[in-house]
Amino acid sequence: MTEANLLLEQWIDDNPFITSLQMLKLTESELISRLSARDDITPNYSALPNSTKRIGLAKRFYVPPEYAFDLYNQIHHMILIGYLNRHPKTDDYDKYLNLVENGEVSVKNLPAPNALLDAGTAMLCMGRSGHGKTTVHDKMLETLNPFGNFHPPSENTGFRRLPQVMFVKTYIKSATSKKAFLVSILNAIDKKLNSHLTAKLPSRDTVGEQVDYVIKICRMVGLGLLVIDDIQWVLNSKTTKDNKVVTNVFLEEFYNDLGVPMIFIGTPEAGDLFSAPEQSEQSERRLISDGKFVLSDHFIEHLTWKTMVKALSMNFLGLSEKLVDKEFEHAIFYYCEGNISKLKRLVNHILIANLSMTKSNRFNSLYTAHAATHIRKESIKPKIPTVDVTPAYSAEKTAQIDDKNTQKKDSKNQERIDRIKRLQALDMGDE
Repeated sequence: MTEANLLLEQWIDDNPFITSLQMLKLTESELISRLSARDDITPNYSALPNSTKRIGLAKRFYVPPEYAFDLYNQIHHMILIGYLNRHPKTDDYDKYLNLVENGEVSVKNLPAPNALLDAGTAMLCMGRSGHGKTTVHDKMLETLNPFGNFHPPSENTGFRRLPQVMFVKTYIKSATSKKAFLVSILNAIDKKLNSHLTAKLPSRDTVGEQVDYVIKICRMVGLGLLVIDDIQWVLNSKTTKDNKVVTNVFLEEFYNDLGVPMIFIGTPEAGDLFSAPEQSEQSERRLISDGKFVLSDHFIEHLTWKTMVKALSMNFLGLSEKLVDKEFEHAIFYYCEGNISKLKRLVNHILIANLSMTKSNRFNSLYTAHAATHIRKESIKPKIPTVDVTPAYSAEKTAQIDDKNTQKKDSKNQERIDRIKRLQALDMGDE
C-alpha cells in the first residue's frame, strides 16, 4: 500500500459515510458512460417519424461536456471533506431521528449538535443560461446516490442503523421566502428517506427557530452536500428591506451554522452577489471557499459541440455527411452561439415544422427555425448572406480555368483588331 493510501486510510478510519462515497467513485470512462444518453445512434434512427425523434431529443440525447470529469472530482472532493469530521463512532446525533419521527420528542427539545470544524466548503458554479449547468449537476449527483440511504448496524456505525443522505438539491426563485427555502430542503430529505420531517416543522416558529430545526435534521440524516440552483435570484441584503426573503447575508449565516458543503449554481450575474463592493471580503472567502467553477462557452471547434452538431444534423434532421460541411457548421454556430439550449430548440422547431433540409434550402430552414424560436425581435440575428456552396477547386484546376478565360479574352481582342483592319482597308480602297 502506498504512503498516500495509508494516509487516506487513517483519515477515513472506517467511516461508513466516506466508505460509501468511495465505493461510488467512478473512473472517467465510467462517468462518461453513465452520463451519456444517445438513442440516436441506433440503426436507421434518422428514418423514424419526427414525433419520435422529438422525444429522443428531449429525453435521450446528452453528450457530456469536456469539463465533466473535473467537475465530478470537485464535487466528490467536497463531500469527502465534509464527512472527514463526521464519524458515527464519535458523532451519534443520528440517534434522535427515530424519536423525532415517532413523535416521542420534538426537535426543539433536542440539544444543539456539536459544531463541525472545517467541515463546510462551498463552490460557485457559473455558466450562461441554457448552457447545461442544471443538467450536468443533476446527472452527476445521481451517480452519487447510494443504493440504500441507511447503513446496517456495525461497529463502524456505533451499532446503530445509520441514515446517510449523500446530497439534496433545491432552487432559489425570485424573492423566495426563507421558510419556503427551508421547507424545500426538508422536502428533499423526506423524498430520500420516505420520512415526514417537513410536516413536523412548527409553522409558528420564528425563522431562526426554523433554521435550527433544519440544521438539526440535516445533521441527523448525515447530509453530505447541499446544492442550491438559480443562485442569481438571491437578493442583496443592502438593496432590500424585506427580511422574509433569502439574501446573501442569510445564506452566509446558514452556511456557517449548517457545517455542510454547499454548491451554488447560477448565471454570470451570480458573481455580482459574491463580489459586490458591499459584500465583505470575509463573506466572499466563506461562500466560495472551494473556489469557482466556470462553465466556458462552447466554441465551434470544441469536441462536444462538433459531436452534437453532427449528431443532430445527421441523425435527427436526416442530412447526409456531405451536407454537414464547414459552411453549415458555421451557420448553426452563428445562430446558436455555442448555446446547447438554443441548438436543441432550433432542431426541435425544424422537426415540428417538418422543414426541408436539402442542399438548396438548408440555410433558409436554419434561419426560419432561428427566427421562430425567439420571442424578442432584437434577439433575432440577420439572415446569413447567400453561402457559396460550389465545390472548391484545386489550385491547378483554378489555373486551367484562368488560362481558358484569358484565351477567350485574347481571341475576342484579336477578332476585333482584324475587323478594324478590314474596315480600314475598305476605306483606303474607296479613296
